[in-house]
Amino acid sequence: MKIVLGIILMSTVAMAQQGNLGALLGYPQMALVNGKVVTMDDASFGSNVGTIHQAMAVRDGKILATGTDAQIRQMIGPQTKVVDLKGKTVLPSFIITHEHPMDWAFQEPRALTHVFPDDNNDTIIHRWMPNIPPKEQLARFEPMLKEALAKAKPGQWVWLSFNYGPNYEHATEMALLFGKSITKEYLDVLAPNTPVKVRNGFITSFVNTKALDALKAVNPDLEDQNLLKTGGGFSRPMEPDAMFRGKTPQLAQVMKSELEWWAAHGMSAFASGPYSSGTMAAYRYLDARGEMPVRYGWAYPGPAFDLESMRYMSSLVGTGTDHIWLMGVFEGANGGNCSTAPIRDDWKKAPLEILNRRECFDGFSGPKWGKDLENAIRGGMRVAGIHVSGDISVDNLMDAIEQISKEEGMTMEQIRAKRHAFDHSSGMPRPQQIPRIKDLGMIVSLNNNLLWEPPGVVPNMAGTSMFAKIHGLEYTSWISPRKSVTDAGVMSTFEIDRPFANKIFFFLHKGITRFNERDNMVYGPGERTDRITQLKAITRWGAYYLLKEKVLGTLEPGKFADFIVLDKDYLTVPEADIPNLQVLMTVVGGKTVHLTQSLATEIGSQPVGYTTWKDKIPEGW
Repeated sequence: MKIVLGIILMSTVAMAQQGNLGALLGYPQMALVNGKVVTMDDASFGSNVGTIHQAMAVRDGKILATGTDAQIRQMIGPQTKVVDLKGKTVLPSFIITHEHPMDWAFQEPRALTHVFPDDNNDTIIHRWMPNIPPKEQLARFEPMLKEALAKAKPGQWVWLSFNYGPNYEHATEMALLFGKSITKEYLDVLAPNTPVKVRNGFITSFVNTKALDALKAVNPDLEDQNLLKTGGGFSRPMEPDAMFRGKTPQLAQVMKSELEWWAAHGMSAFASGPYSSGTMAAYRYLDARGEMPVRYGWAYPGPAFDLESMRYMSSLVGTGTDHIWLMGVFEGANGGNCSTAPIRDDWKKAPLEILNRRECFDGFSGPKWGKDLENAIRGGMRVAGIHVSGDISVDNLMDAIEQISKEEGMTMEQIRAKRHAFDHSSGMPRPQQIPRIKDLGMIVSLNNNLLWEPPGVVPNMAGTSMFAKIHGLEYTSWISPRKSVTDAGVMSTFEIDRPFANKIFFFLHKGITRFNERDNMVYGPGERTDRITQLKAITRWGAYYLLKEKVLGTLEPGKFADFIVLDKDYLTVPEADIPNLQVLMTVVGGKTVHLTQSLATEIGSQPVGYTTWKDKIPEGW
């Protein structure tokens, strides 16, 4: 096997023959040998991973060389850490487009429990409902909240989450009951003097007046009228901006802990809007100290969307650090479920009761698009990270991109160079849209979770189960249509958009089979793909979405050493075993951020990251 080197010099061969290759190139800090290094360097849309090597050398955070065992071993120096893989598989680590670890830190208990293992702190008392039926959870709510309130010190928040279940088995019922049972007024009666936030098991929540006052003190220009009036909604800035006001180091540890959990399951980079200035401050705090476990491509979420601000921001796209950079603008409209697929008569007569579910509402703040989106495109910004729901919203988005860009004098090549993207894949794109998506050079972030989750988790983000009820079985192929876009030569990326780091391989498998266990149904069988297509989506195509394909996404010399080591071979295990694959080691920029005890023992190291935590996770989580 031919060695691939980051630096090619005329004297390389001669010095290699003398056994001085490491001295010539600089000894690597790490050498992985006796393994299966899957580079993913195949640039086609076919089912080919590209070159596979036995070994790989890492120096200064980047891949120095790949090759045979013999070739890499002769580079090893006295300080090189040698990792004998014993046949294990190495993959590029995972890049997840449209993911929200900043949200998940407050929606699953690991990070908060790790940083605040008990109530003896001045920030938060957190409580988590066990995995029991929703009505039983509601019966426990008031006693649980009162117990926490009795312990709260002045200034300390009380925070409580209901439980959708580890497989969202309670999600549909819990979301409905929560919306009918918990109100700001109810919380004010229970807690008139303590700031309280209560989550439904996912992102929807209610807060009391004390919590609202705390947020308004931070952001007196708050424009979320529904939140101000009812105390209900997503209220994402509540924790990072209000609860942790003046406590950036503590918030940073919560954020870091959540990222370590995701890194333990293979993620090394993600993209999304930050949703709060407090979150960005925490991430920058970590980055400035070299403590970011993974990389973050962030989308600007506002508040300023005036034309001149967009022109300034467009000049910053792609800039930042190795761990945090601006990758576009997140204009928050979701498209309002508007679909060209007809609505079934059965749904019109007796729709499933989903709180706040509406068919085809005005999600773009205008008949086709709003002023914010117009200014973003006119100002030269790249649209990425945007929530989209329904295929009509994709028509509107493409119309906006094409019309406004041409009004600004942009050629089609300049439009394609922007790499505009849209996320979520809830009922879109429809087959007829795909050629235009390709012509505009767009990228689609597809969500395999929507092939699995029950109705009502997010009212206006229908998965296959709900889409079949509304529009009919034949239209479920419009949900995450990875086969169609791949065949057309359109890059698709991978998102979960749920607090399920431990289900990454499960959702990769979902994209292969499209089988929904709840309904015992394969939805859209024509959109099933092979495992390699799914792997390209979560590696090299994700890097392209993040504008970092020159340094991320594949294992090639000169690129960042971002990789994972698996317990079994993703390429050869039986298809049914893919959900059970385990990540033994995650390396980001040559730094080990996750290492299990089993592999640590094998290679003479100590475990690293999430696997070292001793915290007891609350029951049912």
